[in-house]
Amino acid sequence: MTFMPIEDPNSPPGQQDLSNLMDQLNAAKGEILELHAQLLEAKQQDLLTGLPNRFRLTDRMDQAILLAQRQERFVAVIFIELDRFKGINQTLVFRERDELILQVSRRLIAHLRLGDTLALMSSDQFAVLLPDLRNPLEPSSVAKHLLEALRIPFRVGDREIHLTASLGISIFPQDGPDSSNLQKQAESAANRAKAEGGNCVQCNTPTLSEAFLERRELETYLGEAVAAENLQVYYQPQFDWSDNLVGVEALLRWHHPVLGVVPPSKIIPLAEENQLIHVVGEWVLQTACRQAASWQALSPRPLRMAVNVSAQQIAHPKWVDSVARILRDTKLPPTCLELELTESSLLKNGKQGHAPLHELKAMGVRIGIDDFGTGYSSLSYLHRLPIDTLKIDQSFVSGLHPEHAEPSSKAIIQTILQLGENLNLEVIAEGLETEAQKETLRRMGCEVFQGFLLGMPMTAVDLERLLEIQQASAFEAILVPKAEGR
Repeated sequence: MTFMPIEDPNSPPGQQDLSNLMDQLNAAKGEILELHAQLLEAKQQDLLTGLPNRFRLTDRMDQAILLAQRQERFVAVIFIELDRFKGINQTLVFRERDELILQVSRRLIAHLRLGDTLALMSSDQFAVLLPDLRNPLEPSSVAKHLLEALRIPFRVGDREIHLTASLGISIFPQDGPDSSNLQKQAESAANRAKAEGGNCVQCNTPTLSEAFLERRELETYLGEAVAAENLQVYYQPQFDWSDNLVGVEALLRWHHPVLGVVPPSKIIPLAEENQLIHVVGEWVLQTACRQAASWQALSPRPLRMAVNVSAQQIAHPKWVDSVARILRDTKLPPTCLELELTESSLLKNGKQGHAPLHELKAMGVRIGIDDFGTGYSSLSYLHRLPIDTLKIDQSFVSGLHPEHAEPSSKAIIQTILQLGENLNLEVIAEGLETEAQKETLRRMGCEVFQGFLLGMPMTAVDLERLLEIQQASAFEAILVPKAEGR
């Protein structure tokens, strides 16, 4: 570096030289600091893919563990080793090897959340960091998707390359207190997967391994149940404050001869992961609409059928057409169908998921929000979406129990009821278990109730009997005043 002092005739001799020298030294210092930062950046990432390397992964793991400790969450590491990659690598030239690694990297990233980290550990090894987890079983689902993504053939030049991988999972805090232990345990689990022939996932924690095996078993059985139409729909009644039956909610049930009763909380996530949700969801909707159409003649008043739908169903381009077709086929009036969505499903699809709801509303179909008050989007969506019904989540209703009353629950329910009144929305309280809860809700202004106190989920035959009783009661109520008047 050469310094070129410039003389100022008005400055004292030597002062301008010193000022120029200081300016150039400061500029050189800035350049050195910038180069140092660039060197540190290069040291912590792979030059080809731009992915973090082992050093940056460790740093992010340390930060994720500190945050998880404060918030009582989980952190997971998934170690990925490509099976028989060295043999494949030997058949490729340098340019083809680079292209293959780039394609693998892009495909893995596409199956991760924003905030997750994919790191390149070596030429055939990757690691995934999953921070801020609420459920320790979630990494098993992520690993399954990554494994399936790698099974799709890669195209490099004129060649089609088939890859599989061995995956290992470790979880904080079960498998270790720090990043070093978690990496070792995940790599050890991947080695066990490789020893079993590869193309599989191993969990370090025994309970997670059992859960993963159970999940794979459930996947197999669910596919068989859908093909054989062994699923069932149960119906839970909804009553107004005068105990008139005004609607029912369709609830999916699966009675397996080995596993017993499998709840919807397991069926739906599994169906979503295996792309069965559209088949299952359409079957439930058609079954429920057919039943609702046949029950209208038995009901003293129009009977509403509520059916739950998932974010994946809403996002399907043919979903609105399917709903319209089912309504035509079953001859159910659109106003007798209410589609229930959770706040989380609205959040997943974002604004692009709103258009189908407006289309359905234009057809006359009702839209309800389930588990209202537990999500993040309540107020921001209400004024933009064609909502008809809010369902107060049962966690708030249970807070009205006299023995373990929660003052905040009553305040939240009152707020939701006021919100419903202001926006002209019907409000339903679900999870009703006691007369005291019902009376409290009635005094607060709630008009529709659902829960074990009034009726458990029942078969179509049992619900039909209930409708016949309601019909007889309504007929008697009409006749008695006339008899007294004679």
